[in-house]
Amino acid sequence: MWWLIWGVLVVGTLVGAFFLARDLFRTGVRLARAAGDAAEVLGAAAARIGDAAAAAAANPPDTGPTLFDDPVVLRERVTLLRAARAARADARRERWWATARGWSLDAWLADRKGGREGATGPTAGRP
Repeated sequence: MWWLIWGVLVVGTLVGAFFLARDLFRTGVRLARAAGDAAEVLGAAAARIGDAAAAAAANPPDTGPTLFDDPVVLRERVTLLRAARAARADARRERWWATARGWSLDAWLADRKGGREGATGPTAGRP
């Protein structure tokens, strides 16, 4: 009788070990694929950073002394820089507002209803 109990325990342990090993293997495969995808993204980012660094090195900003330059020219330069900064701030503010409008409840409901109109399957017709 004891051999039957021990046999069931051993077989149960082997079955549990099989499922555990299978889960670990699948998790390892997913991890390897994610690492490959991350390496590709990192390579693309490194290329973009390299291009941006080369462009910045090709057009360095003027940091020379301006102590004896004409004040009118310097004021015009400051005015141009402030206008460019304001344009960038306006563009950034518009992007922010577009994002904030997308977070509204009305936009969320419109997206949800729009996605359901052509839906088929188990979620079709659900409120």
